[in-house]
Amino acid sequence: MQNTGAYGQQISDTLTRVTAFDWHLQRIVELQAADCGFGYRASAFKSQPGRWTILGITVCLTRSSSAAPVAYQHLADALAVGLGARPPLAEAAQGVITDREQRGLALPDSGPDARQAGSVFLNPVITPVQAAAVRCAGGPVHRDRSGSLRASAGWLLEQCDYRPGGRIGPGVYCSTARTLTLTAREAATATAFTEALRQLAADVFEAYSIRLRPEPVRSGPSAESSDGPAGPSHRGGAAGAHALAPA
Repeated sequence: MQNTGAYGQQISDTLTRVTAFDWHLQRIVELQAADCGFGYRASAFKSQPGRWTILGITVCLTRSSSAAPVAYQHLADALAVGLGARPPLAEAAQGVITDREQRGLALPDSGPDARQAGSVFLNPVITPVQAAAVRCAGGPVHRDRSGSLRASAGWLLEQCDYRPGGRIGPGVYCSTARTLTLTAREAATATAFTEALRQLAADVFEAYSIRLRPEPVRSGPSAESSDGPAGPSHRGGAAGAHALAPA
């Protein structure tokens, strides 16, 4: 529903049609790709939660023994090829799987990281001045397809002394493999998870004046959008980071 993307590709690159039940119209509808409002980790389905139940999607794929041109530097390095190369499809697919497993991006079947929703923050849009500061500190900056500059949310959290496996709140921990994924262990609650996101966002805003927006979408009547203060950080300072809201 959020136009998921990775390795230089995203769902909207191949999706042509969505079949969904429209709860406003009370009937099944067919939506073309242009009607879906796709953007960076965004879509009409995400901006209007509860309106549609997605029943099926149609994608247009290209039959080929070679992968699409490699557009992601990290994957290019893992495959030992240059950007734009088209390695054998099976080799590229295995490279993606191996890379995701090594970086904690695959969902494990069991263990402390099994209860999670993946990355908890979007990579934030930043100003040119902020981008220069991040680069000066050794952090990554990239441009998305709209041309906006974005910093790495995971890198920002690590600069605030969060680490893989660290405890954030009651039952809520960073994944043992990566800081940007929060996991739920015994005694975790929705309230604890919500407060953990507030705390992380507040600390990043206090340190860098960069607002983090949650990536997971909350459901239910309490899932209200708010751009108000996130409250004081766990270090005791007041911060005005983005309050928890549907991304």
